Amino acid sequence: MKRESKKIILLQLLGLLLICLLSYGIIAGKLGFFLDDWYIIWTYLTFGAAKFVEFFEGDRPLFSMVYRVFIPIIKDNPLGWQYFAILTKWLAAVSFWQLLRLILPEKNWFTYSVAALFAVYPGFKFHYFSVMYAQNYFLLTIYFLSYIFMILGMKKTKLRVVFVVFGMVFQFIGIAPMELYYGLELVRPVLIFFLLSNKEVGSKVKFWKVIYYWLPYLVVFIGFTLFRVIFSHLYSYQVSLFDQLMQNPIKYAIDLIIRVLRGVFDSFINVWIDIFRSFAHIDSLEQSVFAALLVCISFFTAYFFIHRSNNSDIEKESRRLSLGLQGVGVYSVLAAMIPVVVGGFSVGLAFESNRFLLPLSIGVSIATVAFIEFTVRAKRIKNVIIAILLALSIGANYLNGLEFKKAWDEQKDFFAQLTWRAPQIEPGTVLLSTVLPFDLYFSGTSLTAPLNLIYAPDLRENPIPFQMILTATPQMNTMPELLPNQVINRRQRVFSFVGNTSDAIVVYSPQKGCLKLLYSDTDFRAFSSDRYADLWKSIIPLSDLDRIDTEASRAEMPTRYFGIIRQENWCYYYQQAALAEQRHEWDTIISTYQEAEEKGYHPEDESEWLPLIRSYLYTGNSAKAIEISDSLMNEDEFTHFGLCSLWQNYRSSVNEDEAKSVDPLLKRWRCE
Repeated sequence: MKRESKKIILLQLLGLLLICLLSYGIIAGKLGFFLDDWYIIWTYLTFGAAKFVEFFEGDRPLFSMVYRVFIPIIKDNPLGWQYFAILTKWLAAVSFWQLLRLILPEKNWFTYSVAALFAVYPGFKFHYFSVMYAQNYFLLTIYFLSYIFMILGMKKTKLRVVFVVFGMVFQFIGIAPMELYYGLELVRPVLIFFLLSNKEVGSKVKFWKVIYYWLPYLVVFIGFTLFRVIFSHLYSYQVSLFDQLMQNPIKYAIDLIIRVLRGVFDSFINVWIDIFRSFAHIDSLEQSVFAALLVCISFFTAYFFIHRSNNSDIEKESRRLSLGLQGVGVYSVLAAMIPVVVGGFSVGLAFESNRFLLPLSIGVSIATVAFIEFTVRAKRIKNVIIAILLALSIGANYLNGLEFKKAWDEQKDFFAQLTWRAPQIEPGTVLLSTVLPFDLYFSGTSLTAPLNLIYAPDLRENPIPFQMILTATPQMNTMPELLPNQVINRRQRVFSFVGNTSDAIVVYSPQKGCLKLLYSDTDFRAFSSDRYADLWKSIIPLSDLDRIDTEASRAEMPTRYFGIIRQENWCYYYQQAALAEQRHEWDTIISTYQEAEEKGYHPEDESEWLPLIRSYLYTGNSAKAIEISDSLMNEDEFTHFGLCSLWQNYRSSVNEDEAKSVDPLLKRWRCE
């Protein structure tokens, strides 16, 4: 019987791993680094693992110890980090499952279903930030182990001291470096009470027993809380609750209640509605078919393992127990929200706040499965419902992965086009833009990492030679006013940049079309309908394309991050033409456009015909320039004002008779 039990446990462990692989593994090999992951890896490559002490000293000073363990092992391997994140998520699910089995030894279907749902809970969408969250999952695993050791200490009286010590150490490791699981500490006394509930003791005795078993962990909890309050200056995230409560208690209390209720609704209800929204927005038949196939495979896989868990034990079913577990789950969700709301944040499905759903997913999984068990009596129907939830979750996580892949491909394309257009850039240059189409997954600070890895691959010291600034973001809090000749002396964690606002290249990355590096005389009215029109008006005059070394060998994008960069696309030819335009090589531009046309490549953005129009003008073929100009729809502002500026500049460079011949054209194209 024991041998059979071990086989079942191994099978269930394999099941959890397979569920994690189906959920996250399909996309894993197609991604790189995102947001903080980029400059975490860059820190390691530039300064080594010891620098993480300084990296986190003004943020989470204890977190550096975790990074100093794992970064030197996996280094800068994107695939390694993606699969390490899957491994640690699986370990967290396994440790959670074993914890639940200790608490509810006769409810294997329930405990396994909860662990499986936790493993793929679709509300948490930050999984693919693999460097950050692989280590976060590891801390959660350690935190679950602290509960396991606590329970073993309650049951194994001879080794109680040993288990309590391990429990306290793992508790501290779980909550101190990254305070995401801090609120879950308030679940510990409830769990102890739950474990004592089957013992026939009086309420008073039970109360003191709860205190007795909880006391060592309460000491750690209070100790860290005092440390966090006394040394709050070491942390970037401050406890804002009490200050706001004192300023306007009624308004803040209402806001707090709304944030909590919204977090509960999003984590329990809206998360499942959001899945169907995700499926409804699939933009290709191929992806729809694959997602549907994945959901079907995941359903049968999940059903198989859930069914096996149902048959592995004699389930002890109790509606009263199921109702109590729903309460424990909801309470766990509320407790997990404490550090978030105390810090002034919100919990929900919005991109900036869904990261906080990770600790909430523990309680959500418990309450959801308990609710299904409470309301559905037939085992087969329960199995089907859980399998459906798991399959939909896996499908949703796959679709979320596609969004990350899209952002990764867009970022890769951004830097590929940048290297085609700017072979080398003079050190001390700042790249300016407002926002980028993919900046939900990449901040300007994080993009500074690949920018330097590409153009300064041997960098090993400060100051760094290149900086990316997105002027419509909080990066501007550490920047001078956007005026000429303003000194930039900017520090971000362990990196410093010294430059000047006049040593800038302005970058425009449209939703459709190729990357553009803007000249300082670009008509700012081309952005008059843009929400950041005033910012464009400020930064365009700062652009100095002479900081590009047009004759140098092209900077190489590291293949270990970006893979092989394909040049078989229109934007490659456009960037070659734009580079030739800066060199005033008009014949080269014409031949580049002809070569692209022969290969079937054409502009998606009408403004990308402008270099060819200019080339025909300056090679004496004004008829061809007029023909192409007339063919433009000239509807978007960037094309319209670009065309007008081109012909107005041409008009000012020719004699009076030729200039007069341009006037009717300018009128025809509605140029002022």
